[in-house]
Amino acid sequence: MRVRFVGAAAAAGLLAFGLAGCSEGGAKTKVAQAQQVVVEGTPVTASGCVRPVENTNCLVVKGRGGGYYDISSASPAPDMSKGVAVSLRGKDLGKNTQCGRQLTDVKWSYLGIQCGATLPSSAANDAGKTDKAKEKAG
Repeated sequence: MRVRFVGAAAAAGLLAFGLAGCSEGGAKTKVAQAQQVVVEGTPVTASGCVRPVENTNCLVVKGRGGGYYDISSASPAPDMSKGVAVSLRGKDLGKNTQCGRQLTDVKWSYLGIQCGATLPSSAANDAGKTDKAKEKAG
């Protein structure tokens, strides 16, 4: 009876060892498969005024949640001198830039909505100083 028990325990041990080896191989296979997955991106739609980001070459549009979408990859880029809002579609691959959430494959069109004038912050500060100087003088 002892021989049968030892034999059964040995067989169970070999089976468990064999299954453990298979699970590691399975894990490696899953990792290899995960590395081959291509990220398709989340579709994004937004609309608003295109703004430059100071001290960068970025163009951004404010999103619904208050964050900014970096649409610098849009080709051709919207002409900000027109002062017109855009409607856009793009893909969010999950990458953030110094300017916001980067969108790829950006397609856009102009809307019939005028945007306010955009002054770089240094120009806005200079204008504020001029106004304060006029108040003191007047």
